Amino acid sequence: MKTIGMGLGLSLLAGCAGLQSPDPASPYYAYTTGWTVQLNRPLTIPADAATVRLQYGRIVPRNSVQEHDPFCVVELDTVRPEPQTLQPGRFEVWRVTRSIDPVSAAVPSPLLKVRHVEDDGDPTFLYYVTAFRLRDPAQPNLRGMRCAWNQMAPGNRALMRHLTLAEIRSALGGWITLVPPKEAL
Repeated sequence: MKTIGMGLGLSLLAGCAGLQSPDPASPYYAYTTGWTVQLNRPLTIPADAATVRLQYGRIVPRNSVQEHDPFCVVELDTVRPEPQTLQPGRFEVWRVTRSIDPVSAAVPSPLLKVRHVEDDGDPTFLYYVTAFRLRDPAQPNLRGMRCAWNQMAPGNRALMRHLTLAEIRSALGGWITLVPPKEAL
């Protein structure tokens, strides 16, 4: 019964993702066309990677993200054996989407002897993601930016919502600026 309830709850939440709000303080703010992203200084993606994470206005290693707080992942199309650097500039935001991504981490460790593993089917992580697809003709390897937080983290379970514009801007700090169209905000 609990699994059915969780599935129904996720379906209802996904349905709410279609809600649109003109209020930039809303987690369902409707991003209009004409937004751009300003990269304020060079951003280096490490060797053998295609992503870099920003949180609290700083670059953080992949394994150091505090997933209960807002973070953003800048993505390139290609993994390369050498570091890749995005150059400062303005990138067109050609699409903004929201999704809810459940991840279950209930896989027992092969190093532990376990007689009975209880798995109620609930996700261990539940990411509310706002994805910005970006375009820059001068840097065609740029894919986009995904901003999220784990709603299953202690303290977040009562929130169950997408990030607000202010929370995304806080995660990006001085590295990246979200620039609204001239007629908005």
